[in-house]
Amino acid sequence: MEYDAVLIEQSIAKQYGILPSQQGELKYADWAKLVGGLMNDTPLGQIVSIRSERDKDILKHMTPEQKELRAEWSRFQANRMRSRPEDEQKAQMRALEQMIAAMFGR
Repeated sequence: MEYDAVLIEQSIAKQYGILPSQQGELKYADWAKLVGGLMNDTPLGQIVSIRSERDKDILKHMTPEQKELRAEWSRFQANRMRSRPEDEQKAQMRALEQMIAAMFGR
């Protein structure tokens, strides 16, 4: 979440027309609902789509910038995984998979 904090805030602003930082005491549950409901046409949705793409034809035709976004995310994930115990790694991966699935209705 910290890695994408700016994208999350931009996406909430785009989709809902609000800035989380201006909402006072926004409860975590409410914040999670906002993030969980983000559509794929938001800044975060677009980045998540690039990061999670598996279609070889689409990957082959990505721009250098899109490829770099994927590479940067892979490096971040690898570094993060190396620094965490295995049980925490598995829990984090499940949470990430669930978040992405919820964002894209999968």
